[in-house]
Amino acid sequence: MQNTEWRPLNNIDDHCFGCGQHNPNGLQMRFSTNGEKLRSDLVIPAHLRGWSHLAHGGVITTMLDEVMGWAGIYFLNRFLLTRDIKVRFKLPVQINEPVTLYGYVAQQKNDRLVTLAGELHNSRGQVAATAQGEFALFKPEKFATMNLVPADHLKRMEGMFQAVQHPETCA
Repeated sequence: MQNTEWRPLNNIDDHCFGCGQHNPNGLQMRFSTNGEKLRSDLVIPAHLRGWSHLAHGGVITTMLDEVMGWAGIYFLNRFLLTRDIKVRFKLPVQINEPVTLYGYVAQQKNDRLVTLAGELHNSRGQVAATAQGEFALFKPEKFATMNLVPADHLKRMEGMFQAVQHPETCA
């Protein structure tokens, strides 16, 4: 039986375009998990529109990349970087419309690569876009040597890894 309880996750980078809660120009995505998938509910702001009243395809791609990336980080307890991503647009997505995104691990290829998948559902529950991406996986020590992320963010992310192993400690 599938777990239907969604537990919120703590964001790491307050200024990230995808998940930063203090980025007024970003998406301000928040994530929750049911233990099998990650979910994000949001409304695409009007300033991220493409043509007319439609959400920009690059913004949709960014949202799918973000939910897949968080799914990989959360479920695999690893840092990762997107290697490639394929998005299939199935239905137009409107700005100012509530959408729900899901991300999950599709296939763990080996210790260094994983395939992640994502879906964007419109306000009617229809699948409006799907994505699949290959992500490179890094252990915390290796990621730290790359100097891509400030040390305090790495520590916060490692704290999230520990919360996965001990969910009772996650707020």
